[in-house]
Amino acid sequence: MGRAADMSLAGKLQLKPGRSTAFVNRPDGLEFDLGNEHPAAGALERADAVIVFCRDRQELERLRDQFVPQAAPDALTWVAYPKAGELGTERNRGVLAELVKVRTVRPVRQVAVDETWSALRLRPA
Repeated sequence: MGRAADMSLAGKLQLKPGRSTAFVNRPDGLEFDLGNEHPAAGALERADAVIVFCRDRQELERLRDQFVPQAAPDALTWVAYPKAGELGTERNRGVLAELVKVRTVRPVRQVAVDETWSALRLRPA
């Protein structure tokens, strides 16, 4: 299936079958179905993809020093955040990009996860 045709969440997040995914700070009760082809990683350092959930600026500032240096250099790194106005947040792509760029990463892609959450992919700058 071509990239344009794969509108599953795993497809939007550019996850390849058989690649492991680590979740950091995933909210309780959040359904995040990546399908059976994307096993959970046992450790952040060994994950092929890392998805970090941040509800507000304080969470992002606390977590960025943990996930940015620990993620494997070639891992797909995503920060999931509530869309502006959802869950009482001021967060949007521009605010998030400013907060992470001081950590030698830059945003390269944004996707909608669901009605409440968006995700921003980060790459080394």
